[in-house]
Amino acid sequence: MFKTALIAFCITPFLVVSQNENDLYRHSKTLYHGTARFESMGGSFGALGADLSSYQVNPAGYGRYSSSQGGISFFGGSTNNSTTFNGVNSKSSSGHGGLSNLGLVFANDVSQNGNGFIFNQVGIGYNQIESFKNKTTYEGQQFSSLIDDFVGQIQGYYPEELNTYFPFSSDLAYQTDIIEYNTITSEFYSLLNSGDVYHQRTIESKGGVNEVYANFSANYLNKLYIGANLSVRSYRYIEDITHFEELTDTTGTNLRSFEYDYYLKTKGNGGNLRIGMIYLVNESIRFGLALHSPTFSEMTDTWSASMSSTFDTYTKTINDSLIPTGDYKYKVRTPGRIIGSVAFVFGTKGCINIDAEYLSYKHGHFKSTSDLKYAPYNYEYENNYAKQVFQDAINIRLGGEYVVFPGFYLRAGMSYYGNAFQSNQQIELKPELIISGGLGIKTKKFSVDISYRQRSNKTSYYAFSNSLSTIDRTSGSAVLTAAFNF
Repeated sequence: MFKTALIAFCITPFLVVSQNENDLYRHSKTLYHGTARFESMGGSFGALGADLSSYQVNPAGYGRYSSSQGGISFFGGSTNNSTTFNGVNSKSSSGHGGLSNLGLVFANDVSQNGNGFIFNQVGIGYNQIESFKNKTTYEGQQFSSLIDDFVGQIQGYYPEELNTYFPFSSDLAYQTDIIEYNTITSEFYSLLNSGDVYHQRTIESKGGVNEVYANFSANYLNKLYIGANLSVRSYRYIEDITHFEELTDTTGTNLRSFEYDYYLKTKGNGGNLRIGMIYLVNESIRFGLALHSPTFSEMTDTWSASMSSTFDTYTKTINDSLIPTGDYKYKVRTPGRIIGSVAFVFGTKGCINIDAEYLSYKHGHFKSTSDLKYAPYNYEYENNYAKQVFQDAINIRLGGEYVVFPGFYLRAGMSYYGNAFQSNQQIELKPELIISGGLGIKTKKFSVDISYRQRSNKTSYYAFSNSLSTIDRTSGSAVLTAAFNF
């Protein structure tokens, strides 16, 4: 039922019948989304606060509120992929949008208590943590085929064993007559010939990570701000892969083409705890420190696969009743984070904030659940392999705000997210880079902000062991926020 470790970031999912380091990567490398002000400043708020999304970095940021506030944010944008496969470039894009942030913070004046605390705050809300909406395609030709891997993994087995050990891969090819068995040599072989094969693959994903939260904070003598946050996350990831191959030379074979389809759905819930503080050295210099616990989640994966083949005189498909399906429930722990921040405030003219975030992707971990419906599994191999391919990472966020005139603000930010995989894995070819900017209008009771950010990275994609492509991905999104004080 369970696979060996995969060798690259997006290796062919015909082997994906359990969890691996790529699932840990997807769970762990979440960025920060939220209000327009927050995003326009690169999510750099660890020593500033006073924004409905600032709790994500440092929950003490809510301690900067001296009046209650509510707000709502919507986002929209697109992701564009440029994929290169054996010298052929393919482009694809997908749109996305929805609710980015919805929050309320209630500030209470407690200065009359005489214990040094001036305000405390209670915040509740919803925030989108990550969106998985994406579409990637590639095409081109090469000699190596997906079927080569299917044949290679079943040598030494008998045809009647394929449905037991390889129901989502080689057995499908055997049922659709692409792979045959030689009873004399006791070997499997494919109907491919010595010519090249034209490849076309489409990978579509959707879903995201969202959280609801409760935040508690306090202001001590307008000097020290402390906070704690409890968040509950919902996780949904759906991936559809369609892999098509067509023979460019049909000499000596009646096989013309085939299509392999794979579907994966992951759903789950989890939670984490954040604590933090902000200290004002003076009105111009502020320091922040925040600790994020690991996120503990329980997930359920469901998957299925199918295949069809086309020959010179007929086609062969898998009957719907014979399409294999699988499911498994498991626990996952993603890394905690330590964030140090410093902010410089220039009177009434603006501010600059810098966040430095440390996390170790090696601390991602799988574990079986106690659900009796699912057989327990020892994830020692997968967890140890993840420790070998992952590394520690430093993320840097820089953001600034300039007051053009009272009530009108210009903002800009930059975020740098370090690679999760070790350099010898050749998976993340470039660190994640985000450039952002925006503007805002603010009155005593109401504010409107708008932002735009562009996110770019470059990765390798292994469809199977001898099929490599590179993906240049650029994602742009705009956020509109309306907030009111009461």
